[in-house]
Amino acid sequence: MDKVDAIKFFFEYFDIKLFLENNNPLKLLILAAIIFVLMIIAYLICKIIKKNVIKYTSKPEKNNSGSGTETARAKLPRINERMFSKLMREGLFLLILLIWGWGLRQLVIGPIYNMAIDSIFTTLCTFAAVKFISTLAPFYMDAYMRERGTDLENSQSRSLLPIIQGVIWTLGGTFLLDNLGLKVSTIIAGLGIIGVAVGMAGQAVIKDFFGYLVILLDKPFKIGDFVIVTTERSGSVTAIGPKNTRLVSLEGDIIICPNSEMTSAVIVNQGDVREREVEITLGIAYSNPMSVVRKFPEMIKEVVNSFPQCRFERCCMTSFGTANYLFQLIYKVRDEGKDLTAFMNTQMEVNLAIQEKENQEKITGAYPTQTILLTDLTPRKEE
Repeated sequence: MDKVDAIKFFFEYFDIKLFLENNNPLKLLILAAIIFVLMIIAYLICKIIKKNVIKYTSKPEKNNSGSGTETARAKLPRINERMFSKLMREGLFLLILLIWGWGLRQLVIGPIYNMAIDSIFTTLCTFAAVKFISTLAPFYMDAYMRERGTDLENSQSRSLLPIIQGVIWTLGGTFLLDNLGLKVSTIIAGLGIIGVAVGMAGQAVIKDFFGYLVILLDKPFKIGDFVIVTTERSGSVTAIGPKNTRLVSLEGDIIICPNSEMTSAVIVNQGDVREREVEITLGIAYSNPMSVVRKFPEMIKEVVNSFPQCRFERCCMTSFGTANYLFQLIYKVRDEGKDLTAFMNTQMEVNLAIQEKENQEKITGAYPTQTILLTDLTPRKEE
């Protein structure tokens, strides 16, 4: 019997009397009741799981002292309720399909109808399982990131989702075609040949794309970080694409770097620096009294500490200059906003405040002066 005859037989020769003889009404009623009860149980189980998981994961984490205040991780809920609700819906749909598939397998309806039911439910269950897994992947990624104080929507890793979901759907489709009796080995071989040809034609693009995956997985930098690359490029990261990473330099220029270059170069990432150190050499003239010179470090400390974002380290005289005492000042600036411009503005304000303090205390600064010592220039008389 070929496929056309099988389809014709399927639609035209279904015998209802034979069906009822093999499956008496009482059996059908009991089977329908069991399916209905199992569906209710599956619904209640999913609802209880959803309610309790959301309840216990929405509580803030406690710090080590047990005071109940939120830690840095607990600023966000530990799961995304919207993603979890969608995951539970997909799981419930899959359970309902499995229940119906089990129920229909209990009927005696002949080989041709069993084959049709198997094909239909294999297709539906594969579709539901793939959809469930493709929903589970972003939920797991989001939960993993929330443990580290961020979420998937604000992470560059969300760009991986289409790739991951594409792989999941491809594997699911291959599994389905194989179970339906189609030969997928020929299709896979053809796709392999096409992949080799495309790979040879676009090696640079593929190299940059794999560099993009490395950046997303390893996270050497993220959007907003200020990075210095060994290729004498530096700037704030504004975008990370499948082929290029875009930087904006301090001068405002847009620098486009291939991802393969970013993964092979040595990168200095200043984005996660909590404090930036400032080292300045200050000079005051020798003409200042020693009492002023001795209290000069305390004056500078007072100026630096007047800025709440600054932390004074030390200020000490290191050497004698050509016309001044040389002091080394070191202090640190908190980088709360991860903004290099704010850091530079703070450094400028501290410098101006130091100059104002010197003006108030009438401290003579260091000027490029030169002193000429003259001795007696009267010519000697010849004896």
